[in-house]
This record gives sequence, structure tokens and C-alpha cells, in this order.
Amino acid sequence: LRGLQTYSNRPKPYINRLIELLRESTLGCQMQGVYLDIWVYADDIVLLAPSRNALQEVVNICEQYAKRKLLTFSTNRDIAKSKTKCLIFTKSVIDINNICPIILNGVPLPYVSEVKHLGNILQTNNSMNKDCDVKRAKFISMIHSLNQEFHFVHSYLVVQLYKIYATSFHGSSIWNLYSNNVSRLYTSWNIAIRILFKIPRETHRYFIEPLSDSIHVKTMLCSRFVSFFDSLCNSSKFCIRFLANLAKDDQRSVLGQNLTNISADCNVDKIALSSRLVKRNMYYSRMQDEDKWKVLILKELLECKYTSSFIPDFNVNDIDAMISFICTS
Repeated sequence: LRGLQTYSNRPKPYINRLIELLRESTLGCQMQGVYLDIWVYADDIVLLAPSRNALQEVVNICEQYAKRKLLTFSTNRDIAKSKTKCLIFTKSVIDINNICPIILNGVPLPYVSEVKHLGNILQTNNSMNKDCDVKRAKFISMIHSLNQEFHFVHSYLVVQLYKIYATSFHGSSIWNLYSNNVSRLYTSWNIAIRILFKIPRETHRYFIEPLSDSIHVKTMLCSRFVSFFDSLCNSSKFCIRFLANLAKDDQRSVLGQNLTNISADCNVDKIALSSRLVKRNMYYSRMQDEDKWKVLILKELLECKYTSSFIPDFNVNDIDAMISFICTS
């Protein structure tokens, strides 16, 4: 339910009572006796129900309660203008035209394949792939803007600008951080670093972190995820703590898969995970000890190239050839 309009300057008590009514109805989704049928953030309300009929009953309760309190929920027969929409979570292909619509305020609510909620794109298959792709595109756009605006700044400072202005990735804690779509984001970071430092596109991945003197974007997202999970486990709301503990060992859930994969990458048990530990232990691509000598030489060669420093008996082409050899051999 979207776009709650009120004619009172005290809407919060109304929302609290609506939550109580919906949970008392026991019509929505529940797990092990815990009701998880309504989630509220300000005037954005998400209703969850196990069936179409149950959802209609839940919506009816909202409509009746709103009328008693002189409230109304935003609806419109034009799909593009309707703020309140219905989304069916399923892995199967369904024909939404054959499903009886949910009625609110006498208006049929549109069924959609995706909806934007709190800045995140929720999809009917619950994959979050489009959300990731959209934010990856914004990341690439911001990288290009920063490169144009700060082309005269040293590369190490630009990396810090990347981290400040291009890596918010709001909602990334609900992505599968080991999915193909998120892996493409990691690749985009690698390409951005290669372009910034003007090294060959074929440069080995293990150069990305030591050359940039920065943790990889994968490490950033994984460390944030661990902090997010910790906040769920310590939430003041029982239903959130309940869901977090229920999903942490369930490999069918994104949360459970992420925790398992992160702990494997960091070579620690799940219970020992922390944001600081992830930043210390995780590498996107670990460099072998026998190759570590290459980093210092590569940095010196790049510094000579950037500052046009003179190296006896070597010209620019020779330096470029050495950089290419070190990066790709």
C-alpha cells in the first residue's frame, strides 16, 4: 500500500493500531506462529499473504480501518499512476491476466512483475537481479563522471573518490553477493581500476587490490553484509531477530548462502564473522608470494610514466612494454 494520505497531523498512532489489527486477524503470512504479514516504513506499507483470497481480506481490513480514521490509500485505474500495486513472488511463469485482481477503494490493483520499494527493485522471482544491474549502471556512470572531473588528480586519490561517491549500493545487503549479476559489478570495478591506472585490460586480477591500495568492492559489500546481519540479530524487533536466525543456516535463503560463502572466503566459522575480519581476510584475487615483487616495480614504473621521470637508457615505449609484461605475464 503506497501513498498514504492523512487529514490529521498525528498519523503514527493510526499506523500502529493498523499493524495490531492485521496481526490479530492471522490472515497474512506467518512462520512458526510468528506473524510476518505487514512491514511498515513511514507511509510505505508492505502486506504479505499466502494466497490471493487472504490478501484481499487483509486489504479489506486496511480499507475499512482507513475510512474510520479519515485516511485513504492511493489507487488509480491507470497502472502508471497507481502507487499501490500487487506483486506475486513465484519461481514459476504465470499469466497475471488470469488472476482475479485485488480490489481497494473499489479500484482493481494492478499486478506487476517488479516494484520499487524504499529505493530497491523487488521482482516477482525474488532475484534482485534488476536492482543490481540498475545500480551497477549508476556506478559506471559515476565512475565516468569522476574520471572526467578529476582527470588531473593522482590515481590513488581518485580511488578514494570512487569509494566515497560511487559505492553506496543502497540495498546491496539483500543481494546474492555471489550471483552472476553481482559478479559483473565486481568486474566493472576491476575495469575501472585498470582504466584509472592506465594498465592493460588483460592485467591479472590479483593486481587490482595491491595496486589501488584499496579493498575490493566485493570486500566492501561483504563487510557491509556482515554488519547488516549483525544489526538484524540485535534488532529490537522480535520478528526481525526471528527471521535472521531462521535464515542464517538455510541454504535456500540469500542470507544463508551469503553467510556460508563469506565465511568460506575468510576461512572462519560463521559465528566468528565480523566486518573488520572480512576486510582483513577477504581478497578478490589473492596474489601468490612469488609474484609480490611485481607490485613495487609496477608502481615505480607507473609513477615514472605519470610524472614523466627520466630513466637512463629507457624511453616511454620501453616503460610501456615493461608495464604490459609485468601486468599480463
